[in-house]
Amino acid sequence: MIAKFAVLVFCVAAASGNPAAGKPWTWKSPMPKLTPIGPVKSQRIVGGSEATAHSFPHQVGLFFSGGWFCGGSLISNQWVLTAAHCTDGASYVDVVMGAHDISINEPEQVTVRATNLITHENYGPITLRNDIGLIQLPSPVAFNGAGGITDRLRQVDVPILSNSDCANTYGATIYDGIICTSSIGGKGVCSGDSGGPMNWNGVTAGVTSFVASAGCESGLPHGFTRVTYFLDWIQANSGLTP
Repeated sequence: MIAKFAVLVFCVAAASGNPAAGKPWTWKSPMPKLTPIGPVKSQRIVGGSEATAHSFPHQVGLFFSGGWFCGGSLISNQWVLTAAHCTDGASYVDVVMGAHDISINEPEQVTVRATNLITHENYGPITLRNDIGLIQLPSPVAFNGAGGITDRLRQVDVPILSNSDCANTYGATIYDGIICTSSIGGKGVCSGDSGGPMNWNGVTAGVTSFVASAGCESGLPHGFTRVTYFLDWIQANSGLTP
């Protein structure tokens, strides 16, 4: 498949209104790592270019009560889409919106605390099936755009791998609810990117789900939850119409 998707990697240090403000970065990444069944490929370098400031206003940073950090994307003025492995086990989340470089105080940044976290009821922490979650913001926010650990939001363009090719690496873990990206081009996701969006033509097509146990620079495919597979679930739990 020739189509390329833009993957946003939202990398965080500290900012005013941010739970980590003024402190050394200590937040954990919950990114799952799958053990490959196929050979490890070489020549992988996690890369990407810095995104134009505020060019992805739907991207948000999520600081969860358990001490871990994820990304997410606003899919309406009151709902955030992220991964189930991010929401699972958390009692609340501080949602940082409007940030590009959250190591500095940016006037566009807004932080709100949300307590309505919805993890897919059939999420499998071992199989990583149904790795999708929702967060309801306490009140609507301004919604005016399309939607590793550094201090800045970065973007990479990645080619899509067929699920059959991806299954050669990960076996039965790969099913219709997953999109895999190839390591061709030497770019991809890593720690801190969990739950962040994969965008195609301005639409959120995937949610960052997993990397290989060999590491994000191992040359193996990365996995994303396929949003279209879960549209009915999103509508049933948020009331939003796709």
